[in-house]
Amino acid sequence: MNRSGLLDQAWDPFHHQPARRAITLFAGLLICLLLSVFPAFAQDETPQRAMQLMQAGQFHEAELIWRQLARRDPKNAAVHASLGMTLAQQGDLTAATAEYRKSMALQPNQPGVSLNLGLAEFKQGHFALAVASFKAANTSKNLDGRLPLLIGMSYFGLHQYANAIPYFDRASKADPANLELHSVLAKSCLWSKKYDCALAEFKSLLAVNPDSVQVHMMMAEALDATNKKPEAIEELETAERSAPNEPMLHFELGYLYYTQRDFEKAIPELELETKINPSYALAYTYLGDIAFHKNDDATAESLLGKATHLQDDLRLAYFDLGCVYADQKRNQDALTAFLRAEKLDPSEPDAHYRLGRVYLALNEKQKADEEFAKTKSLHAKTEETLIQKVSGGDPSNPKQTE
Repeated sequence: MNRSGLLDQAWDPFHHQPARRAITLFAGLLICLLLSVFPAFAQDETPQRAMQLMQAGQFHEAELIWRQLARRDPKNAAVHASLGMTLAQQGDLTAATAEYRKSMALQPNQPGVSLNLGLAEFKQGHFALAVASFKAANTSKNLDGRLPLLIGMSYFGLHQYANAIPYFDRASKADPANLELHSVLAKSCLWSKKYDCALAEFKSLLAVNPDSVQVHMMMAEALDATNKKPEAIEELETAERSAPNEPMLHFELGYLYYTQRDFEKAIPELELETKINPSYALAYTYLGDIAFHKNDDATAESLLGKATHLQDDLRLAYFDLGCVYADQKRNQDALTAFLRAEKLDPSEPDAHYRLGRVYLALNEKQKADEEFAKTKSLHAKTEETLIQKVSGGDPSNPKQTE
């Protein structure tokens, strides 16, 4: 899931400050470059008038002139490129893209138009097309100042974090004081499982802002992924002291305590998460699991029932509910719960084994034997890392995992 504290909205690279600055810089630059890129305009007062209107911000009036010129000379690449720019400046990115492509078809080697096309695709969320256009534009020495950043942000939008890293690294070296650049580089390293890179970037960010709760939380994810649970816990405890009401923070800390089987520390953290974030199903799931292991079936059933009501794809919640029902000899309820757990992850052996026992209790020996046979061919999975738990290893994953 996109946890609060790491991303505060559905991710949109256009709303990242570095990308916005690059786009603004290029938009102004390209208006100024059009006369030099298309010198044929200098002999005709009509294009000159259109250019003057564009520089004055009168894009609709300029559009009318460019459309007139496009009808007069439909094979003029410069006219289509200029028309595309006036449309883009008015927010009609689909039409702008079409004009840029007409221009490129007529005259392929135009770095400035490739850049404009990339910007239009980028703003529409067509990140793969943006990458191709930005790379074509990157051949021009006059336009490459911010292109590595835009290529990196496009790969970021595609969730191709490993591909984004070298471009963010290049951009951050060119602008070492830009903390936002270091932040997206750190996230790219984290989400592509390049943990040494992530830890180095997080440490540099904390050196500037030691109280950044979000950085401490992501640092904890990287440390946990490298089997440094005590250090990960320490990072989360530091974040907790700075922002005790931060959503997801108490769950992450509670979950790490849970994986260490330190239930006495895990319980209050998970309970705090349910108060701060009452619809977060995983917190109830692990509180229910702890209650089940403490043989408190009534509390476990209540908590696990709430978890499955909030979210219907939590395997552990259904498995534990099945165990509670089986202990109470509620075999039909147990059967329903175990079947759901098995469907959510057929590779886990425990649900097959418990299903086999329930089938035996229901005098269905053939089905029981089938489930026991499946159990022998499977192996229990290891505990998930913190980053797998909160994002499935990828912030594009919209669901909580368990």
